Amino acid sequence: MKVDNDLIKKIKGANMDIDFSNPEFGSSTCPWNEEEKTQEHKCAVKNTSICKYFCGIQYMDSVLCSYPNENKGILSKDEIDRNIEGEK
Repeated sequence: MKVDNDLIKKIKGANMDIDFSNPEFGSSTCPWNEEEKTQEHKCAVKNTSICKYFCGIQYMDSVLCSYPNENKGILSKDEIDRNIEGEK
C-alpha cells in the first residue's frame, strides 16, 4: 500500500504467522472459517503461504480481508509491492 508519510518506511519481506486462533483474547474470527465451519484457514503461514483474501495489516493489529473476493481482484497495482505468483 502507498505510504504518504515520510517518517514511515515500507519494509518488504516480513515472514509472518497470522490467524485468529484466540477469540477469547478479543480476536475476530476468519469469515472464510466461519462460512465453512472450520479452523483450517490462516491469513499467513510463516515460510508457506498468504491467504488469497489477505489484503494487509492496519496498525495496530487489524487484518484487512477481502473475503469472499480474492485480493488480486480487489487491490490496485499500487497496493501490491511485487508480482503475485504466476502473474507478470
